[in-house]
Amino acid sequence: METSLTTLMLQRCAQTIEQVISPNLSGGFEFEQAMYIAILLHILAPAVEEKTQEVAEENESMRRVLGQVVQALRDNGVGSELAERLDWRLAMAGEGQSAIGEASSELKGALVDAIKGLDALAPDLPEETVSFLRGEIRGALRQQLDHGVQRVIHRMGGMVL
Repeated sequence: METSLTTLMLQRCAQTIEQVISPNLSGGFEFEQAMYIAILLHILAPAVEEKTQEVAEENESMRRVLGQVVQALRDNGVGSELAERLDWRLAMAGEGQSAIGEASSELKGALVDAIKGLDALAPDLPEETVSFLRGEIRGALRQQLDHGVQRVIHRMGGMVL
């Protein structure tokens, strides 16, 4: 598995504090605070990696669903303007063109466009197509919600209320 740039930066910052900054501090309080910061950076680094992987999975799921919406619109000869707009948003959230978080925001916005567009075009599409696509969109949104809840539970130390 490839380590993200952010994770590497956090790990290197922690090492710099431990190996360069802390040995040069004269006061006990300053040394203690610097070491706490280094420890926190070591703890945060894997969490950043996990979140990045989850967001990448979410993004891939959203791309897949949006691709299905575009294909269904084209197959049924309706909503060409919506299909073009969703294609454009997919391109804006393309791999390597933007940061993973920016891509996620763009894809979420495209999902909102897709939901609104499907609602408006529902009378012109087969009922089973609309039902299927709505289910796929709900699945992508549910995945984001599940990951968000897992992150909150993890931050709370695994406590479940």
